[in-house]
Amino acid sequence: MLKVLVFGGSGLIGSRIRQLLQTKYQIIAPSHLRVDVSNKKQIEQIINKSKPNYIIYATGLSSLDQAEQYPKLAYLLNAQAPAFIAKLAASLNIPILYFSTDAVFDGSKSNKPYLEDDKTHPLSEYGKSKLLGEQVVMNASKRNCIARVIMVYSHKFPKRKRFVQIVLETLKKKEKFYGIVDQRVNPISVDDVVSSVDLLIESGSCGIYHLGAKDYVTNYEFVKKLAKAFNLNENLVIGISLKEFSKEKCAPRNKFCWLDTLKFRKQFGDNKLHSIDEGIHLFKNNLDL
Repeated sequence: MLKVLVFGGSGLIGSRIRQLLQTKYQIIAPSHLRVDVSNKKQIEQIINKSKPNYIIYATGLSSLDQAEQYPKLAYLLNAQAPAFIAKLAASLNIPILYFSTDAVFDGSKSNKPYLEDDKTHPLSEYGKSKLLGEQVVMNASKRNCIARVIMVYSHKFPKRKRFVQIVLETLKKKEKFYGIVDQRVNPISVDDVVSSVDLLIESGSCGIYHLGAKDYVTNYEFVKKLAKAFNLNENLVIGISLKEFSKEKCAPRNKFCWLDTLKFRKQFGDNKLHSIDEGIHLFKNNLDL
């Protein structure tokens, strides 16, 4: 059984990796109280003690606005810590999978979604720190892998409310929710992320992969789809421009966040990632269980 060390095992993606892959892999997921990823001594100890076959870096600072307010912390957790882990792992011939984001692009590509090899140009401190994280991980070893994900949502993560939960809670209270009419996205369920990670590990894949839904909608359309799926009042969903939405935000937001997933689907099959409607349907069914 392959031994997989997960940094960020209590986070949105890491916790679901533990739940769904624990029978296939020996998952080692130290708590952040036990292992501080900015503490080199603790990192060395856990890697030398656990002797993993594979490392997943699923932690870091993921809030755009927090990263804008605390850039040093963003670079520490999203770039410097992964750099140290990747260098140590490379010396032991252990591959790493690093989670990244659509924020490494500037969101100006309106005619078609972003490919893995498109030019990066992050606008926010978050995007800049994640791009640097990508670069240091990929420079450490050719065996390493980057999974860029977009708007990950889960039915199994009570710790922190994500976009989908906020939408549903707001509409259930019969309050208005503002959806962005000119922002194009392809949100992905966390279960699709985990099943994709499983395939990337199993196949020994390296390089950059985009993970998202197979199709694309505006943020506004996604919120309307959620309202319809849960029999909530669609009239409470109000359209707003990205410019208006971003007025009081610290960090700049991307207009066209969409990620092209064709590379992953060509390699592993078109049925491995779901459409947006399928993802919402599965999310609703899992909530009902």
